[in-house]
Amino acid sequence: MQSRRITAAILALATAAALSACSNDDNNPVGTGNNNTTVRFFNATTSSLSLDIAQNGTVGTGNSSIAFGSASSCTKVNNANPQLAVRAAGSTTSLTGFSPAFTAGGTYTVLITGTQAAPVFTTLNDAFTTPGSGNAAVRIVNATTSATTGAGNWDIYVNPGTTLGTPNATAVGRATASTYITVPAGQANTIRLTNTGQTTAVQNITVPSLTAGSVTTIVVTDAATGSTQLQTFTLAPCTTT
Repeated sequence: MQSRRITAAILALATAAALSACSNDDNNPVGTGNNNTTVRFFNATTSSLSLDIAQNGTVGTGNSSIAFGSASSCTKVNNANPQLAVRAAGSTTSLTGFSPAFTAGGTYTVLITGTQAAPVFTTLNDAFTTPGSGNAAVRIVNATTSATTGAGNWDIYVNPGTTLGTPNATAVGRATASTYITVPAGQANTIRLTNTGQTTAVQNITVPSLTAGSVTTIVVTDAATGSTQLQTFTLAPCTTT
């Protein structure tokens, strides 16, 4: 009888150890391995809506009360089961329609547009090729709505002259991003947006001097109330370490 009790105790200890091994201190989902993907969120919804980003039910540092024109922290998740939820700030109810699809080892920006009642989630892959010597790179995200005049598709020119020539990116539609466009490093650069196929400037965006080899994302949203100038917000890349 005593031998049976000792055997049962050993089995209980082994079971507890196995259960402990299925989780870790990083909030990794049970049974899905390590966090392997980097994600951040950018709030381009209505200006009155702030957002919380919860992972595994917890709103971490840098992920609460994200105002319009702001980004969350870069968060490590498991691509197969990220356990992410987007909420109105202070709420415990998730916004509808968020169904992430990430690839292991990737880095992503999730652009949130629309309204609290009808949010739109667009996942942008942040992968880039490091610019060559003496150059930097800029990506334009079109986060405008129908409130902005035009069809919503832009051609993009870098440092345009009197004659525009060939655009550096074409037909960048709403809730999409251009490719990373090469610009000279060590100087201010001008990015011109035009409606696709047209030459009249929608807006010129001044990009301050960038360090060689660096990359920058510029999110462009509707003009603020009472203004005609589109709003621009600059994002540095997430680190993946």
